[in-house]
Amino acid sequence: MSVDANLERSAFLLNANAKNVTDRILGEMVGVIPAGDLFYARSMEDSEAFLRTIVKRGYKEIFTGGGDGTLVTTMNMLQKIMDEEDLAYKPAMGVLKLGTGNAMATALGAGQPLNDVSQVLETENKDYKPMHLVECDDGTLTPFAGMGYDGEILNDYFDLKSNAEGTALDVLTKTAAGYVLAALSRTVPRQFNRQLPNIKVITRDWALQLVEDEYGQVQEIPIAPGAVLYQGPAPVCSVGAIPYYGYGFTMFPFADRKPGFVQLRVSAVPVLELLTNLYPSIWKGSFRHEKLYDWLVKDVEVIAESPLPYQVGGDAWGEKSHLRFKAAAEAWQMVDFSGLAA
Repeated sequence: MSVDANLERSAFLLNANAKNVTDRILGEMVGVIPAGDLFYARSMEDSEAFLRTIVKRGYKEIFTGGGDGTLVTTMNMLQKIMDEEDLAYKPAMGVLKLGTGNAMATALGAGQPLNDVSQVLETENKDYKPMHLVECDDGTLTPFAGMGYDGEILNDYFDLKSNAEGTALDVLTKTAAGYVLAALSRTVPRQFNRQLPNIKVITRDWALQLVEDEYGQVQEIPIAPGAVLYQGPAPVCSVGAIPYYGYGFTMFPFADRKPGFVQLRVSAVPVLELLTNLYPSIWKGSFRHEKLYDWLVKDVEVIAESPLPYQVGGDAWGEKSHLRFKAAAEAWQMVDFSGLAA
């Protein structure tokens, strides 16, 4: 595939199935984005065909219109196309706040979508944030992933949302309240008579354990490759390249601390303590506990004694008992909206 020299333009790829990609939003985007630079994908096949066109034209940036799942799908499809064509060219990525949880959009300072589009088109020299994403063992790149409670809540949420279609709860399940309802009505009650799953986490590269000292300062303790970071019961084991899960929930407060690393968080905190501290301390990332453990890692292996619910980028991916997470070797340039002109 030959790539045209058209590198100063931005492409906008909207997911027709995303929560906030409505007919009104589409109409507003059509009125602002130059003809030929807006792509409206109704299916995975549409997305792949549009991405091949975008790559051939040589756009400098691609902005996704959808949630974190849309971003994960787009970036991995784009990486596959670039690998197939053996292209050195790699467009920067941006995210419009048009999904449900909008974790990456929040991390990049995205705001009102139409305003962001206008600023993108009016700003010549944008700020970019190099980001080493989480690389899963199958090569999938994602802002975050995990196994345990978070994956179980997502499985319960999708089941609740499916069962609520056409009922009075339908609208509620498409908001942050839907996750809370799924957790309180399904996930949490299930934990009280359940033995916590045992996991083993091994670092395959240098890691840094994060420990808060007596003055409240976080210290970094180097750990050599091959060391066991954690072994024991843990209902949550998650890794993130950005601070947030959906809805501004700060799951990984140290994710931005050191370039080339991602944050690993393991929690064995009792479920009642999690519930009583959910807001504001857990939600805002300030919660500390003797059974809450944090590391900065480059490559870790997670082994569970039995399959646990697994999520990638906020989407449920079934159950897994053996996983490998890495900080991607190559950083992807992400458009930082906080640096755009007001």
